[in-house]
Order: sequence, then structure tokens, then C-alpha cells
Amino acid sequence: MPLRHIQEWQPALQAEGIPETLREMILDNHSLTQRLKQLHHQEFFVRVLCHEWQEPISEEKAFLHCDDQRASIREVLLFGSGKPVVFARSVLPESSLMGDNAELLNLGDKPLGEYIFSQPDLRRGPIEVAPLPARQFNQRINVTFDKETAWARRSLFYLREKPILVCEVFLPVK
Repeated sequence: MPLRHIQEWQPALQAEGIPETLREMILDNHSLTQRLKQLHHQEFFVRVLCHEWQEPISEEKAFLHCDDQRASIREVLLFGSGKPVVFARSVLPESSLMGDNAELLNLGDKPLGEYIFSQPDLRRGPIEVAPLPARQFNQRINVTFDKETAWARRSLFYLREKPILVCEVFLPVK
């Protein structure tokens, strides 16, 4: 499920409207997995919604500066204290999955962040953010959103100089 209804991504440091309760977490360049584990006192787990070969949408290809027709696309929910707190969509272009990066295909229910932040050859590009209707996740989780806004962030990670797109959507607290 590519993220829909994202009007315009904007640089995170210039973004307006990010709730103060999320601002620090959204702007943090470090591991979201580690932060969620600390915040939820280790009551953290990942539920894989899908992980399959697909063609990325045109917006994802443009952001990745990649023409790959196939990518390993992984969508997960991150749970903290028993509740879904983040929806994440990772786009791993086929050309980025050579050599040691092929390990990314075998994560199972392990967090992507836990793996990539443990790698010495990792760098992260700038973070972009956008608000979006939370209701688009109603079919995926056991919570019903109506008019709530979710905040998404995306950035490119370069693992061994190969790009990986990670988009994380911070779900409203219910």
C-alpha cells in the first residue's frame, strides 16, 4: 500500500505543524527502533504486513534516483506497549541488494533499523516530512481513525553507498 494523499514533502527542519509531542522523534537522525524500545520499556515488536518484490511507485523511484523496475518492498507495523505506533514502508531497489546488502531480504520480523544502524558503512540523507490522513491505515490495524492526522517522514539511507528509501508514519495515539 503506497502512501496516498501526501500532498507535498517538505524538509523536516522547515516543516510547520508537527505536533510538539512528535517533533523531537521525527527530527531524530538516530535509530527509531532503539528510541521506541526505550520509550516503551522494551515492550516493542514488529509485525510484517508484506515483504515482496514489486515495482516502486514513480514518486519512490524519483526520490531514490533509481530506475529499477523491481524492489523489495517491506511494510511493517511497529508496536509499542501493545499498540501500533508506526507504519513503515521500506523500498529496497534490486540494484541496492548486492553483496552484504542482500541480508536485508532475510530480516523477517526483525526491525530494519536495528540492522542498518549496526552497520559501520551507513549514512542518512536529509529527512522530509508530510502530514496525511490517518484513516488510510484503518484497514491495516485494529484502530479506527476518522479525522486524525498522521505525520510521515522519509529519508534515504545509504548502506555501503547503495540507496534505501525508508518512510515512517507516526500514527495518532488512541
